Amino acid sequence: MRDNTFKISYSRINTYSFCPEKYKLIYIENKYIPLNAAISFGVSIHKTLEQYYKLDLNTYESMQDSLNFCWESSGYETPQEAYVNYLRAQNILKDYWQTYGKYKAKNILTEKSFQAEIGQYPFIGIIDRIDENEDGTRELVDYKTHREIWDQQTIDNDLQLSLYCYACKKALGFIPEKIAIYFLSHNQKIYTTRDEQKIQQAIDISLDVANKINNNEFVPNTSKCEFCDFKKTCQYSIAKKFEELK
Repeated sequence: MRDNTFKISYSRINTYSFCPEKYKLIYIENKYIPLNAAISFGVSIHKTLEQYYKLDLNTYESMQDSLNFCWESSGYETPQEAYVNYLRAQNILKDYWQTYGKYKAKNILTEKSFQAEIGQYPFIGIIDRIDENEDGTRELVDYKTHREIWDQQTIDNDLQLSLYCYACKKALGFIPEKIAIYFLSHNQKIYTTRDEQKIQQAIDISLDVANKINNNEFVPNTSKCEFCDFKKTCQYSIAKKFEELK
Protein backbone atom coordinates (compact mmCIF):
# COMPACT_ATOMS: atom_id res chain seq x y z
CA MET A 1 0.00 0.00 0.00
CA ARG A 2 1.38 3.38 -1.00
CA ASP A 3 2.23 5.77 1.82
CA ASN A 4 1.89 9.41 0.77
CA THR A 5 2.73 10.84 4.18
CA PHE A 6 6.49 10.34 4.36
CA LYS A 7 8.89 13.18 3.54
CA ILE A 8 11.79 13.05 1.16
CA SER A 9 15.09 14.89 1.37
CA TYR A 10 18.32 15.08 -0.58
CA SER A 11 19.97 12.76 1.96
CA ARG A 12 17.28 10.14 1.49
CA ILE A 13 17.40 10.41 -2.29
CA ASN A 14 21.18 10.18 -2.28
CA THR A 15 21.18 7.19 0.07
CA TYR A 16 18.64 5.28 -2.04
CA SER A 17 20.58 6.09 -5.21
CA PHE A 18 23.72 4.66 -3.61
CA CYS A 19 21.93 1.48 -2.55
CA PRO A 20 18.23 0.81 -1.87
CA GLU A 21 19.14 -1.70 0.85
CA LYS A 22 21.23 0.94 2.64
CA TYR A 23 18.19 3.23 2.58
CA LYS A 24 16.08 0.45 4.08
CA LEU A 25 18.61 -0.20 6.85
CA ILE A 26 18.84 3.47 7.83
CA TYR A 27 15.37 4.89 7.30
CA ILE A 28 13.13 1.87 7.83
CA GLU A 29 15.07 -0.39 10.21
CA ASN A 30 16.66 2.58 12.03
CA LYS A 31 20.18 1.16 11.87
CA TYR A 32 21.89 4.51 11.82
CA ILE A 33 25.53 4.97 10.95
CA PRO A 34 27.65 5.35 14.11
CA LEU A 35 29.23 8.74 14.65
CA ASN A 36 32.68 8.83 13.09
CA ALA A 37 35.52 11.32 12.66
CA ALA A 38 34.30 12.70 9.34
CA ILE A 39 30.76 13.26 10.61
CA SER A 40 31.96 14.88 13.84
CA PHE A 41 34.33 17.16 11.97
CA GLY A 42 31.63 18.30 9.54
CA VAL A 43 29.14 18.92 12.34
CA SER A 44 31.70 20.98 14.28
CA ILE A 45 32.48 23.26 11.33
CA HIS A 46 28.84 23.68 10.31
CA LYS A 47 27.76 24.55 13.86
CA THR A 48 30.67 26.97 14.28
CA LEU A 49 29.77 28.94 11.16
CA GLU A 50 26.08 28.78 12.03
CA GLN A 51 26.72 30.33 15.45
CA TYR A 52 29.15 32.87 14.04
CA TYR A 53 26.60 34.22 11.56
CA LYS A 54 23.45 33.86 13.65
CA LEU A 55 25.02 35.76 16.54
CA ASP A 56 26.32 38.37 14.07
CA LEU A 57 29.88 38.04 15.31
CA ASN A 58 32.57 39.90 13.43
CA THR A 59 36.04 39.01 14.69
CA TYR A 60 38.41 36.12 14.13
CA GLU A 61 38.61 35.60 17.90
CA SER A 62 34.85 35.17 18.11
CA MET A 63 34.98 32.60 15.33
CA GLN A 64 37.56 30.62 17.30
CA ASP A 65 35.41 30.94 20.43
CA SER A 66 32.52 29.51 18.42
CA LEU A 67 34.67 26.54 17.40
CA ASN A 68 35.57 25.85 21.03
CA PHE A 69 31.89 25.94 21.97
CA CYS A 70 30.72 23.83 19.02
CA TRP A 71 33.55 21.31 18.84
CA GLU A 72 32.30 17.72 18.75
CA SER A 73 34.92 15.26 19.96
CA SER A 74 32.82 12.09 19.69
CA GLY A 75 33.54 9.67 16.88
CA TYR A 76 37.32 9.92 16.96
CA GLU A 77 39.23 6.74 17.74
CA THR A 78 41.80 8.41 20.01
CA PRO A 79 42.24 11.76 21.79
CA GLN A 80 45.23 12.35 19.53
CA GLU A 81 43.07 12.00 16.42
CA ALA A 82 40.55 14.43 17.89
CA TYR A 83 43.29 16.96 18.65
CA VAL A 84 44.81 16.73 15.16
CA ASN A 85 41.41 17.38 13.64
CA TYR A 86 40.76 20.25 16.05
CA LEU A 87 43.98 21.89 14.82
CA ARG A 88 42.83 21.24 11.26
CA ALA A 89 39.52 22.94 12.03
CA GLN A 90 41.38 25.93 13.46
CA ASN A 91 43.45 26.25 10.31
CA ILE A 92 40.39 25.97 8.09
CA LEU A 93 38.63 28.73 9.99
CA LYS A 94 41.76 30.91 9.96
CA ASP A 95 41.96 30.62 6.17
CA TYR A 96 38.24 31.23 5.91
CA TRP A 97 38.44 34.38 8.03
CA GLN A 98 41.39 35.77 6.13
CA THR A 99 39.55 35.29 2.83
CA TYR A 100 35.87 35.81 3.68
CA GLY A 101 35.71 36.93 7.30
CA LYS A 102 35.52 40.54 6.22
CA TYR A 103 33.40 39.78 3.19
CA LYS A 104 30.97 42.63 2.61
CA ALA A 105 28.04 40.46 1.65
CA LYS A 106 25.20 40.41 4.16
CA ASN A 107 24.28 37.02 5.52
CA ILE A 108 20.48 36.76 5.41
CA LEU A 109 19.91 33.06 6.17
CA THR A 110 22.04 30.45 7.96
CA GLU A 111 21.21 26.75 8.34
CA LYS A 112 17.76 27.54 6.99
CA SER A 113 15.29 24.66 7.14
CA PHE A 114 12.60 24.47 4.46
CA GLN A 115 9.70 22.40 3.24
CA ALA A 116 8.58 22.40 -0.38
CA GLU A 117 6.58 19.96 -2.48
CA ILE A 118 7.89 17.59 -5.13
CA GLY A 119 4.88 15.97 -6.72
CA GLN A 120 2.74 14.66 -3.86
CA TYR A 121 5.72 14.40 -1.53
CA PRO A 122 6.87 16.96 1.06
CA PHE A 123 10.51 17.80 0.40
CA ILE A 124 12.58 18.97 3.37
CA GLY A 125 16.15 20.08 3.93
CA ILE A 126 18.51 22.67 5.40
CA ILE A 127 20.40 25.24 3.33
CA ASP A 128 23.79 26.10 4.78
CA ARG A 129 23.85 29.78 3.92
CA ILE A 130 22.33 32.52 1.76
CA ASP A 131 24.03 35.90 1.40
CA GLU A 132 22.99 39.16 -0.16
CA ASN A 133 25.77 40.87 -2.07
CA GLU A 134 26.30 44.61 -2.34
CA ASP A 135 24.69 44.65 -5.78
CA GLY A 136 21.54 43.04 -4.37
CA THR A 137 22.13 39.57 -5.79
CA ARG A 138 21.49 36.61 -3.52
CA GLU A 139 23.99 33.79 -3.22
CA LEU A 140 23.29 30.23 -2.13
CA VAL A 141 26.33 28.58 -0.50
CA ASP A 142 26.72 24.93 0.42
CA TYR A 143 29.63 23.94 2.68
CA LYS A 144 31.78 20.87 2.11
CA THR A 145 34.29 19.87 4.79
CA HIS A 146 35.82 16.75 3.22
CA ARG A 147 39.35 16.82 1.83
CA GLU A 148 38.26 16.07 -1.70
CA ILE A 149 37.59 18.97 -4.06
CA TRP A 150 35.29 18.42 -7.01
CA ASP A 151 35.86 19.42 -10.61
CA GLN A 152 33.56 21.89 -12.32
CA GLN A 153 31.56 19.21 -14.14
CA THR A 154 30.74 17.42 -10.89
CA ILE A 155 29.61 20.68 -9.30
CA ASP A 156 27.53 21.61 -12.34
CA ASN A 157 25.71 18.27 -12.07
CA ASP A 158 25.34 18.17 -8.29
CA LEU A 159 21.82 17.02 -7.47
CA GLN A 160 21.70 18.73 -4.08
CA LEU A 161 22.33 22.20 -5.51
CA SER A 162 19.63 21.69 -8.13
CA LEU A 163 17.09 20.65 -5.50
CA TYR A 164 18.04 23.51 -3.18
CA CYS A 165 17.59 26.03 -5.99
CA TYR A 166 14.12 24.58 -6.46
CA ALA A 167 13.49 24.85 -2.71
CA CYS A 168 14.56 28.51 -2.70
CA LYS A 169 11.96 29.30 -5.32
CA LYS A 170 9.12 27.21 -3.88
CA ALA A 171 9.68 27.58 -0.13
CA LEU A 172 11.59 30.84 0.28
CA GLY A 173 10.10 32.82 -2.58
CA PHE A 174 13.18 33.74 -4.60
CA ILE A 175 15.69 32.33 -7.07
CA PRO A 176 19.36 32.77 -6.04
CA GLU A 177 21.31 34.67 -8.68
CA LYS A 178 24.55 32.99 -7.60
CA ILE A 179 25.19 29.40 -6.50
CA ALA A 180 28.40 28.04 -5.01
CA ILE A 181 29.99 25.19 -3.13
CA TYR A 182 32.54 26.27 -0.56
CA PHE A 183 35.24 23.60 -0.13
CA LEU A 184 36.41 24.63 3.31
CA SER A 185 39.40 22.30 3.44
CA HIS A 186 40.78 24.08 0.36
CA ASN A 187 39.43 27.56 1.16
CA GLN A 188 37.93 27.64 -2.30
CA LYS A 189 34.46 28.68 -3.40
CA ILE A 190 33.44 27.35 -6.81
CA TYR A 191 30.44 28.81 -8.61
CA THR A 192 27.93 27.09 -10.82
CA THR A 193 24.58 27.79 -12.48
CA ARG A 194 21.23 26.06 -12.74
CA ASP A 195 18.67 26.37 -15.51
CA GLU A 196 15.10 25.09 -15.54
CA GLN A 197 16.07 21.94 -17.42
CA LYS A 198 18.67 20.96 -14.83
CA ILE A 199 16.23 21.61 -11.99
CA GLN A 200 13.51 19.60 -13.71
CA GLN A 201 15.92 16.69 -14.12
CA ALA A 202 16.54 16.78 -10.36
CA ILE A 203 12.80 16.80 -9.68
CA ASP A 204 12.28 13.82 -12.01
CA ILE A 205 15.04 11.86 -10.26
CA SER A 206 13.54 12.65 -6.85
CA LEU A 207 10.04 11.60 -7.89
CA ASP A 208 11.35 8.34 -9.34
CA VAL A 209 13.20 7.53 -6.10
CA ALA A 210 10.24 8.50 -3.90
CA ASN A 211 7.88 6.30 -5.92
CA LYS A 212 10.25 3.33 -5.69
CA ILE A 213 10.50 3.77 -1.93
CA ASN A 214 6.73 3.88 -1.63
CA ASN A 215 6.52 0.73 -3.73
CA ASN A 216 8.99 -1.04 -1.40
CA GLU A 217 11.60 -1.53 -4.11
CA PHE A 218 14.78 -2.24 -2.17
CA VAL A 219 16.98 -4.33 -4.45
CA PRO A 220 20.55 -4.10 -3.05
CA ASN A 221 23.31 -2.62 -5.19
CA THR A 222 26.18 -4.95 -4.36
CA SER A 223 28.60 -3.14 -6.67
CA LYS A 224 29.10 -0.55 -3.92
CA CYS A 225 29.52 -2.84 -0.91
CA GLU A 226 33.19 -1.99 -0.45
CA PHE A 227 32.30 1.69 0.06
CA CYS A 228 29.29 1.14 2.30
CA ASP A 229 29.09 1.88 6.04
CA PHE A 230 27.26 -1.43 6.50
CA LYS A 231 29.71 -3.61 4.57
CA LYS A 232 30.52 -5.66 7.69
CA THR A 233 26.92 -6.20 8.81
CA CYS A 234 24.62 -6.14 5.77
CA GLN A 235 23.31 -9.58 4.80
CA TYR A 236 23.90 -8.78 1.12
CA SER A 237 27.43 -7.47 1.54
CA ILE A 238 29.88 -8.96 -0.93
CA ALA A 239 32.69 -7.32 1.03
CA LYS A 240 31.64 -9.21 4.20
CA LYS A 241 31.43 -12.53 2.34
CA PHE A 242 34.85 -11.94 0.85
CA GLU A 243 36.32 -11.36 4.32
CA GLU A 244 34.68 -14.54 5.62
CA LEU A 245 36.38 -16.57 2.87
CA LYS A 246 39.86 -15.38 3.83
